[in-house]
Amino acid sequence: MLCKSKKWENSIYRTAVPAIRWRGYGDCMVLLKINRMDAGGRLDKYLLRFLKEASSGFIYKMLRKKNIVLNGKKAAGNEILKEDDEIKLFISDETVLKFGGSLTAVGDENKENSVYNRLKNLKWTFEEPEVIYEDRDILVLCKPANVLSQIAKAGDLSMNEWLINYLIKSGSLSEADLATIKPAVVNRLDRNTSGLILAGKTLSGLRFLSEIIKERKLSKYYLTLVKGEITEAFTAEAYLKKSESHNTVKIFKEKTEGADYIKTAYEPLCVHNGHSLLRVGLITGKSHQIRAHLAFLGYNVAGDGKYGLKSDNVLYRRMGLTSQFLHSYEIKFPEIEGSFSYLSGKLLKSELPPVLKRVVDELGLTLSCN
Repeated sequence: MLCKSKKWENSIYRTAVPAIRWRGYGDCMVLLKINRMDAGGRLDKYLLRFLKEASSGFIYKMLRKKNIVLNGKKAAGNEILKEDDEIKLFISDETVLKFGGSLTAVGDENKENSVYNRLKNLKWTFEEPEVIYEDRDILVLCKPANVLSQIAKAGDLSMNEWLINYLIKSGSLSEADLATIKPAVVNRLDRNTSGLILAGKTLSGLRFLSEIIKERKLSKYYLTLVKGEITEAFTAEAYLKKSESHNTVKIFKEKTEGADYIKTAYEPLCVHNGHSLLRVGLITGKSHQIRAHLAFLGYNVAGDGKYGLKSDNVLYRRMGLTSQFLHSYEIKFPEIEGSFSYLSGKLLKSELPPVLKRVVDELGLTLSCN
């Protein structure tokens, strides 16, 4: 029931929507104020995140009837939200709750099992990721080997959980923010691959990173060590087909049904003692592309238990290498216009982890033999 004349109450509430703090006045009106976490998204999509169980038809009906207004004016739903915009919902508390909106009084501490508190008190059991770069919208982290980028099953810990724990502890993410937006990593590395991984803190940051990755505008380079000597730079093309049941891929020289085109650039940095340290540029980015493609070409990645040879890996295990030698060590942003122009051409690097550096040293290699 809508209430147009009832005296407003002074109750202050908080919801679970990206960086949104909101106030409920009695059971007549809810005020949502947009902060930087939600800025940049469409009004209708924001409302559908807030009223999780509502249909788009209900949202548009409320907009047409001016039961939902933006900055005091009638809205169509396609408006792009800006920081400090105000959305007023002349909808009863019962309706808000019915459609999944949360009305939680500020200061209510009876939420020990909430997602926020679980992630706030997360006990990280792996090596801590290193923060390489951070601004108000994005983070670039160095993922350790043997850590998932995203969870594979319930109970897993991944870079996403660590990210939210980090943002909560640093004061960048409130419980109200987590209700509507979930900061997340936007590119994946295999569990046993270390190196640079990108994450969006805000809706704008998530969209920006997802867009440049999807459009292949972000330059990504890896360091890998292979058995065999590669003395000249080259670019290789092939086709990759994934087996979901075995979590492996197969490489084909010619176009094959169900296989995706792949292209990889290889540059030798140092060749010594029957091994090559390579700088690898991903022109396409497919699961297991670097390891499988190199194995197909006759150069097994050191320590690779999936596409390499067990007999070769015995040597690397003695050096302390427990996973494949593959490290995402450099990214370069493209030329950018607009609000993220400050990142144009920015180059970020991550040093080799100690275990990989030790293998390089023991084999008599360096990052540059010249």
